[in-house]
Formats: sequence, C-alpha cells, structure tokens
Amino acid sequence: MVDNELFDKLDQIARIIRNDQSPFGGIQVIVTGDFFQLPPVNPNKVSKFAFEAKSWSTVVQRTVMLTKVFRQKDGTFVEILNEMRLGNISDETVKKFKALSREPLGDDGIKPTELYPLRHEVDESNRKRLDELKGEVIEFHSIDTGDPRKMQTCLAPQVMQLKEHAQVMLLKNMDADLVNGSIGVVVGFVGKGKYAKKEIVARLRTPNRQKDAFLDDGGEIDMKTPYPVVRFSGGRVLVLERENWSVELPGGKESASRSQVPLMLAWAISIHKSQGQTLDRVKVDLGKVFEKGQAYVALSRATSLDKLQILNFDRNRVMAHPTVTKFYRSLRPV
Repeated sequence: MVDNELFDKLDQIARIIRNDQSPFGGIQVIVTGDFFQLPPVNPNKVSKFAFEAKSWSTVVQRTVMLTKVFRQKDGTFVEILNEMRLGNISDETVKKFKALSREPLGDDGIKPTELYPLRHEVDESNRKRLDELKGEVIEFHSIDTGDPRKMQTCLAPQVMQLKEHAQVMLLKNMDADLVNGSIGVVVGFVGKGKYAKKEIVARLRTPNRQKDAFLDDGGEIDMKTPYPVVRFSGGRVLVLERENWSVELPGGKESASRSQVPLMLAWAISIHKSQGQTLDRVKVDLGKVFEKGQAYVALSRATSLDKLQILNFDRNRVMAHPTVTKFYRSLRPV
C-alpha cells in the first residue's frame, strides 16, 4: 500500500535524520507484501507502486519469495487463487466459480460477509440490515483527544450504532483465537435481560479486562453502560468494553487517540478494509469489481470454496496489473 513517492520520502528522511547517505540512512529494511493485491490509493492522482521508487533498487537488494499458503488448506482453492492472482483464469475455474452462487451454510446465525469495492455500498448495506432489525438502537460515541485529523483512518467509527442480532467485526486482538477481523453477532447488552447480573457479565469480560479487575482495585465493569455482548463464530461470548487507538509521534509522544467499543457493523465491509483479513464466510458480487487486484483480494479472504459465495462471476473482471506482472517476471529471488 506504500506508493513510490512515500517510499522515496522515507528513504530521504532516514538519511537526513541519521546523517548517513547510504540507503535508508544505514537502517536495515525488510519490506513485505504482495503487489498483485490492491494498488496504493491516492485520491489526487494515479499512484505508482513502491518498486517504481527511485530508491527501490538500492534499498531492496535481496528478494525472498514466500510460497507457502496458510489461509487456505484446500489445494484446489490455492491453485485457483494463484490463477486469479496472475489474471489467467482457466475454463475449469470459471465453471467452479459459477457454481458458487449459493449461500454458504452455517448454524451460528452469522451471514456471509458481503465485500463491496465502494465505501458507500458498504454503508448502505449495513444501514439497511440494521434498520430491518427490531429493537432499540444502542449508540456509542467515540472519545477523541488530540488532532482529530490523525484519527480519520482509525478503524473504530466515531459513532457506532448497534442492535441485538447485529452482525459485527472485532477491531482489536483479544487473544490467539479472537483477533481483528473475527465476526460475531450481538446477543445482548450489559444491564439488560440475562446480562443484568454483575456476576454473569464479569465472567464474559475480555482476558485483559479480567486480569485488570483481578490486579487493580476498582477494575470492575460499569454495569450502567450498555456494552454489547457478542457471540463469535465458534460459540465464544464476550463483553466488549471501550478500547484505545492512538497515533504517536517519533519518540513515543501521543498526538491523537480514540476510545471506542472495538466493533464495526459487518454484514458488509469494503474490499480495501478486508485486505489482510481472514473471513469465515464471504459473499462477493464480482459484477461491481472495477480495480485490478480487487477480485483476487476479495475471494482470497475465504478459507475454502464451501465458505465462498460468488455472484455475477465474469472472468474479464479478474485483472492483474501489467506493471506488477512485469516486475515479478524481473525478480531474481535468492
């Protein structure tokens, strides 16, 4: 996601700060990523890739190609995704994808996460699904400090509206099992119904909160705030209290922060936001894909073909960037 100009700027800044004209001021740099995924985003002009930076060839002198796939265990699915990554779709793959228009099955009440290329499509879908639910809207406003512009890219929204049965995504790592990207359903709120008793709620707090309550006097949960209770895929239930996000200046000084419930509505999310995440069940309408790499990123969020739903599959929508293809052909990995 780093473009050529930012890469060159970082190189220049490192040289100035360290008073050293060697690449990145002599700092050892490890760059990881897959350029076949979504290109850098620049609203003002067409971005170029990091490998098109003037300093790239002097900074990156060794390339290691990582080939082991961890997200998908199905060899057939891995081969299909490799075809998509390169933009070369076989007739057999087309048949397989066109057979995936059915909805993936699940008995936990969690619907496939819909992936859209445009943000307004995501907001419209989530708002519609929330409005369809009966019951009271519970609203959470973020508590922000510092420069508000620094928090514009924060995953946690300024205003979070929830209802019981709303489908949500976790925005913070809680432990090895529940991580940023985990999908769940709101099953209640603190202080209401079956979650009105303090002893029940206390057992459902996150591991860190339980540790804080045990170690620190006064670390008990606030029963007056209707924090959401979420049942995640796999059956685990947690109370989600406020968490913090911050932007730090060099030296560790905080310039801005946000405190908010670590959730977002997740009947639908953008393909950009899904990049890097693993989703339990995925629904993609490829008829709306327009950017090179979008189809590959969207479909590769699923772990298997039986958890993937594809609508309006069109092989012409599966596009690899020619500049990226040329770059990979030029690599001499060691």
